[in-house]
Amino acid sequence: MRRARRPISLCLLLVAPLLLSHCASKENNPFGLRMLKPEESARLSSVYNPWYTRKTPNLQDIKPLPPERLESLGEFALQSKDYEGSLVNFMQILEQNPERDDVRYKVGVILVLTGQTEAARKELALVLQHKPDMLEAHEAMGLVNLEEKQYPAAIQEFQTVLARDPKRAKTHHLLGLTYLEAGQPAMAISQLKMAADLNPNQPSTYINLGQAYLRQKDYVQAINYLKKGQSLAPENKKSNYFLGMALAGQKRYDDALEAFLKAGDEAQAYNNIGVHYFMDGKYEEAAKCFQRAIELRPTYYGEAKVNLQKALEKLHESQKDAS
Repeated sequence: MRRARRPISLCLLLVAPLLLSHCASKENNPFGLRMLKPEESARLSSVYNPWYTRKTPNLQDIKPLPPERLESLGEFALQSKDYEGSLVNFMQILEQNPERDDVRYKVGVILVLTGQTEAARKELALVLQHKPDMLEAHEAMGLVNLEEKQYPAAIQEFQTVLARDPKRAKTHHLLGLTYLEAGQPAMAISQLKMAADLNPNQPSTYINLGQAYLRQKDYVQAINYLKKGQSLAPENKKSNYFLGMALAGQKRYDDALEAFLKAGDEAQAYNNIGVHYFMDGKYEEAAKCFQRAIELRPTYYGEAKVNLQKALEKLHESQKDAS
C-alpha cells in the first residue's frame, strides 16, 4: 500500500532569470513552464548532440543568421516555452561564438528543464570554468546534482552561492529542498524559513515547509504552513494533498478527506483516507473507503482493490482475536 509521492518540480525556480522579464507570474506555477514529452526530448537531444550535426542537402547554401537575430529568436522561443526552438537558436550562436558563456548558461538551463542533466552538466561546467563567480551557473549546477540525487554536491553548490550572496531567497529555497529530499527535514526547515523571510509571497516555500514539518510529525506546524501556501495558491493540489496528510495525522479524518478531495479525483481521495484508517488500525473504516474508491473507479483502480483485500484480512484477524 503506497501513498502518492510528490514529483520534484525545481526547474520553475531555476528558470526565473531567463523568463522573469518576459512572463507574468502565476499563483500555482510561477513561470508557466511545461516539461517536454519524451518524443520531444528525443528530438531535442538529436539537435543538441555536439558529436552529431544534422545536415540537409541545401544547408551549405543557407546563409547563417547573425547572432543578434538568433538570440532574439531564441529568447522569443523561450518565452513561448518552445524549448527545442530556443535551444536550436542558442546552439547556433555558440557555433559562431563559443565564448558566449551567457548563452551557454541558457543552453545549460534549457537542458536541465528538459531532463538532460548529463548534457547540462557539461555545458555548465564550461561556463564555470570561464566564470567561476557566476552564481546563476552554480545554482543551475546545484539543480543538476539535485535532479541526479547527488545531494552533497548539490548542497555544496548552493552553499557556494549563499556564501557570496546570503540574501538569495531562491537559493535558500533550493538548498532547503535539497535537505528535504536528502531526508534532513530540520535543516530543510531552517533554509526554507530563510527563503520565506526573504520572499514571503512564494507558495511553494510554505508548501515545502509544511512537508518538512510533516516528516517530523509536527502536524500543527505542518498545517500552519500548508494553509499559508494554500492562501497564496488555493488551487494548488500539492498543498491540499499534504494538508490532508497532516490532518489525517491528527486523526481529523473528515477534514483530511475534504483536503484529499481538493488534491485529486474522488476515488484517489477515498483511497488516501483509507490508507490512514488502515495505519491507525481502523480496518472496517478503511475497508469502506477502499470499497468506495473501487465503486467510483472500478475498472482502473487496482490499487484500491489490493488495499481492500488487506483491510478485510486485518478486519477478519481482529474479529477472530476478539472472539
